[in-house]
Amino acid sequence: MNIVRDDDESRDDELHAFLSALYSAPASESYWATLERRIMARIQKEAAREWWSYFPGWVRVGLAAAAVALFAAGFAAWRIRESQERMAYHELLDAPAELPVLTERFRTEPNARTREATLRYLIKR
Repeated sequence: MNIVRDDDESRDDELHAFLSALYSAPASESYWATLERRIMARIQKEAAREWWSYFPGWVRVGLAAAAVALFAAGFAAWRIRESQERMAYHELLDAPAELPVLTERFRTEPNARTREATLRYLIKR
């Protein structure tokens, strides 16, 4: 059951009138002219700035990020070169020593031993 009292309605009306007056637009024309001037002055001031002037605090961060990226790229290049050199070194060491194949000509020479035939083959190359 809703019971409405006259006191509550009058308080609501007073509050509504107070808030309407508080939040209503100003009636004075000078207020609107002043507001327009302030807005236009701010727009003109902001339009005169260059685009990079909005980021003055980012310069140090950008330079630090560029330095880190450069260091990482240099380190990666150094590691790749070192790895390639190591692989080439191991490839040379791990490759089986290829001895020249003795041909029949060396074997058929009179008094030629295997060692001498190999030496002659290497010298002639």
